Amino acid sequence: MKKVAYLFIIVLFGTSACASSEKLLEKGRYDQAIEKAAKKLRKNPNDSDELYVLQEAYGQANTFDKERIDFLEAENRDENWLEIYFLYSQLEQRQDVIRSLPTSVRSQFTLVDYDDEIIHSKGSAAEAMYQQGMEYLDRGDRQSARLAYREFQEVKNIYTDYKDVNQRLEEAQYLGTNFVLLRIENNSDKVLPEDFDTELRKIGLGDLNSQWLQYETYPDSSIYYDYNIVLDIQEIAVSPEQVETRKYTERKEIQDGMKYVLDENGNVKKDSEGNDIREPNMVTVSADVTESIQRKSALVGGSIDYIDLQTNQLVKTEKLSVEAVFEHFSALASGNEEALSAETRKKIGSRPAPFPSNEAMLMDAALKLKDHAKSIIYRNRDLLAN
Repeated sequence: MKKVAYLFIIVLFGTSACASSEKLLEKGRYDQAIEKAAKKLRKNPNDSDELYVLQEAYGQANTFDKERIDFLEAENRDENWLEIYFLYSQLEQRQDVIRSLPTSVRSQFTLVDYDDEIIHSKGSAAEAMYQQGMEYLDRGDRQSARLAYREFQEVKNIYTDYKDVNQRLEEAQYLGTNFVLLRIENNSDKVLPEDFDTELRKIGLGDLNSQWLQYETYPDSSIYYDYNIVLDIQEIAVSPEQVETRKYTERKEIQDGMKYVLDENGNVKKDSEGNDIREPNMVTVSADVTESIQRKSALVGGSIDYIDLQTNQLVKTEKLSVEAVFEHFSALASGNEEALSAETRKKIGSRPAPFPSNEAMLMDAALKLKDHAKSIIYRNRDLLAN
């Protein structure tokens, strides 16, 4: 209501680079006309055209604001005080522009002391918003707390230390925030590594927090949580260690020196200068490869469940599953090594590796599960924001 309508105060004396002060006056953009005319009069106090524009725009703008103040005061509503305060501040800001002008120009205007009106309207506006905020707080629901926060923030914008506004802001922030706790449950029939839970709780949900949404990975007894996000692990499987061996042959055509080019009669051909003609001697070489492929995998599956703790209802559930895979290649070759591809050469240089333990495989799966779970939580963050 009252707040959004007066954001224009921030740019009250903004200027237009294109329009002249006279054009701005004609369009009813009085404050911009004032600023533009004043800028020119600072350079040339004798510019009668700009003085005329300044007087007209100043008079029109002040008349509009004073009539609006009279109406708001006659209406006698507490919520009008903020607008009245802004209007008086606007009148004073215009006078500040006049005060900045040369004496010959400044003397053409009568300035008014608005201090009492500004102080009174400012205090009345702060009190009206403070009381409105307290009324919202007393309702006790989350949405009202957020409305209260806005009222107290408006109070703080004009009075940084008005009454106990800082304390009330904290109270409204707390009451208006949805607190969400991540819980991890192992409902499989397998035992997880000791550090599995700790790794998952490093999920880093702090960057998903917003003004009214706060995630926690460890419970805090001082917080009443609104939602639980349950990472329910239902399936854990680690495959046996597998070694697959395969044999194959690689061939490649390579150059083996040079050879003479013969004609159809078996004689060496000559070039135009009588020299023997030679060409690369290409031969096919091969190598037999025995490759070993070691594989092992760990699967962790389950769901992410959103539970509203006020109703104890399941709001949403999403399945998730991740697989950590260990795969290692090694190979032996016999024959001509020049026949080997670059990929096979890498395998030739590698020896069989020890298989990772089941615990290590599950910890690798935990890293993947953490990232996958966070993406799901991020995708559903609007679900918990109301």
